[in-house]
Amino acid sequence: MLSKPRSSEGCWTCRLRRKKCDEARPLCNACATLEIDCLYDEQKPEWMDGGEKQKARVEWLKLEVKRKATQRRERRYLHILENGMESLEVSHLDRTDAEDDSDRASSVPSSIPQATPPDTNSSASSWARASTSEPPTQPAESVEEPYTLMALLASPTGAPLPPNDNNPMGIEERELNMVMLYLDYVFPFLFPFYRPRLLDAGRGWLLVLFSRNKALLHTALSLSSFFFNIVMDHANRWGGKEVGGDQPCVNHNWNELQRQQEIALRELQSEMQRIIGRGVDGYLAETNRVLASVIQLLMFEVAVANSGNWVMHLDAATELFILMFRGHGMQGEEQETMCFVTLLLKLGHIPFAFSPKSHPWSAEQASLRFSTAFLLALDTLSSTTLERAPRLIEYHQHLLTEPDKEMRAAFAAQEKEYTFPHINLKEFVGVHNWVILSIGEISALDAWKKERKKTGSLSVAELVSRAAIIECNLRRNIAALDIATEEGQDTDPSKQDLPLIELLSQPSVTQVQLTEMGSWMTRIWGQAIITYLNVVVSGWQPANPEIRSSVSLTIQLLRALPSSSCMRTLVWPVAVSGCMAAPEEEQMFRDLVEAMGPLRSIGTISQALSIMENVWLNRAKIEENPDHWDYASCFNGLGFASLLV
Repeated sequence: MLSKPRSSEGCWTCRLRRKKCDEARPLCNACATLEIDCLYDEQKPEWMDGGEKQKARVEWLKLEVKRKATQRRERRYLHILENGMESLEVSHLDRTDAEDDSDRASSVPSSIPQATPPDTNSSASSWARASTSEPPTQPAESVEEPYTLMALLASPTGAPLPPNDNNPMGIEERELNMVMLYLDYVFPFLFPFYRPRLLDAGRGWLLVLFSRNKALLHTALSLSSFFFNIVMDHANRWGGKEVGGDQPCVNHNWNELQRQQEIALRELQSEMQRIIGRGVDGYLAETNRVLASVIQLLMFEVAVANSGNWVMHLDAATELFILMFRGHGMQGEEQETMCFVTLLLKLGHIPFAFSPKSHPWSAEQASLRFSTAFLLALDTLSSTTLERAPRLIEYHQHLLTEPDKEMRAAFAAQEKEYTFPHINLKEFVGVHNWVILSIGEISALDAWKKERKKTGSLSVAELVSRAAIIECNLRRNIAALDIATEEGQDTDPSKQDLPLIELLSQPSVTQVQLTEMGSWMTRIWGQAIITYLNVVVSGWQPANPEIRSSVSLTIQLLRALPSSSCMRTLVWPVAVSGCMAAPEEEQMFRDLVEAMGPLRSIGTISQALSIMENVWLNRAKIEENPDHWDYASCFNGLGFASLLV
């Protein structure tokens, strides 16, 4: 049958794009959806010349479509913030205590019957809808003034609350205590490997940003309330007391948590509205603070281990980072070369001025480095769940690898900004850069494989060849790590400081253990990545000799951990290995999580165990249809996408 010829009455924009036009006037549906100019005219536009002008118009239109798409994503995120997070629920009880194997989810391929999703919260309270009736605190075109910390703490909702019987300390004292609780306990717990040197001003940048950004401050306060409630609940239970739902102190703290989160959402909504209204250009510092706020909201999701709400925060943070980098982190005559240094310098005390190695990072610079490190890690780990290559994979080479000798020689050695790689993940998340680089390469390979299978164009030879290169690099890095560990070369950078600085910088015992265990845990990550790669290449084959060997070796490493508290930084490798565990190995993974005690109630380790239990429960059914099962199936098996960090 002959196809219907394209109408000559369509708009000129659709004709330029060579798309079918529905000829709706004055705006066709295609142009309306993309939010681009729709041109109807009897005369052909001058740029429709079939030559250079037309090519230039096509390229301009492509950029316009991308720009509008970015704005639509920002508006969707803003809309989500306006509506609050109705589905976000948190429990002040240990969620694992109420779990039973019969309550685990059993999300399996479509050909396998579905079981009931798990109820991960034994007791939960819904978040109230964030207020949308109040106008933004500032018009879009106004210049943002810095806030003072005391003013924010004294009047977080617009008016100070006087002391009364229900609020004996007064709001200022209570929230100052919560700020210090966050700095002293919550932040170090969430980011145990992040130990900035004293000469880099430590974590002082957090306090500076709290004074400049309401959303960041109140997100931190809500995290403090959450952790305080968890600790208080377990302290009561250990003391033989029952925690009743009407206990005044418990209710007060959970109400405070909800209040702080609502304020954070409202402030973030206002800040996002300003960015959407005026763009990133000229407002780099403000955008950087919003990025930090979104990262903190994302970490709140991880801390409460709730559901798939983290996806919207991760997408928003990624979009903000890309906008910042493309607008301010490029060099060259045509702005075609990435340069993280350029981006950092624009956020310095004196923009575009270099500083010596002994000069601390400014608060904005330290914040961007921190946000960048965790965003790279979170984006990469999420790709294993979302079945896509990391969205920031194009930045991996520039940010996470070292330049060759020739390029390195061109930089001034005395300048602090030229430290390579630009981001050393070991200082932030405790693992070497090659761990995240390898996971990103494998998830990209997995996405490529699935796309080729859909189109019937998969080359097994090419798949195996690409996987072999990744595995070769993996094993070389693992071998180098083993050698460095045996020879004692893998030491903490802080030990290179002056003796006095070293003494002043000693972390707590728990953090010392985690730092010293960095290489050991990186070894566990590396072995789990080999398992992940084998499954991507060979499919779901638990009995495959290479997979069995890799899982068994990971189990040996896990059994040798000196402290169960290390498990909270190994969620992804534990889940990857546990999902492929043999029946006789299942209990070992349960025991590892159980040994964590109260710590398992914070973060995603209990969620990871639920994922493993789901796979074990449906082992026979999965084996009947292994071609429709992979790690993404596992990580989405609880009825929502899991971010295992």
